[in-house]
Amino acid sequence: MPDIYIEKSHQFDLNTARTQAKQWLAAAQSEFGVEADYQQGANSDTATIKKAGVTGRATLDADKIVFEADLAFFAKPLKSMIQSGIQDGLDRYFG
Repeated sequence: MPDIYIEKSHQFDLNTARTQAKQWLAAAQSEFGVEADYQQGANSDTATIKKAGVTGRATLDADKIVFEADLAFFAKPLKSMIQSGIQDGLDRYFG
């Protein structure tokens, strides 16, 4: 079970949602220095996100994005701050 789980519905078509997801990842890379890898599929896309102490996965489909993250022991005290930052980004790009 992941330490962080966020599911957010969106109203975009899949191509627009992909654009939003890529913008969100670019902003996270710039702002937080995360490593991100985006894989586009036929009906859904997957992004993996890594930063010291955090390993995350985002899955995007035609109606929602799901973000899950596992936190290392030393990152667990920062869970609420990390979760809040992720939620803010999802709200900004998929709200």
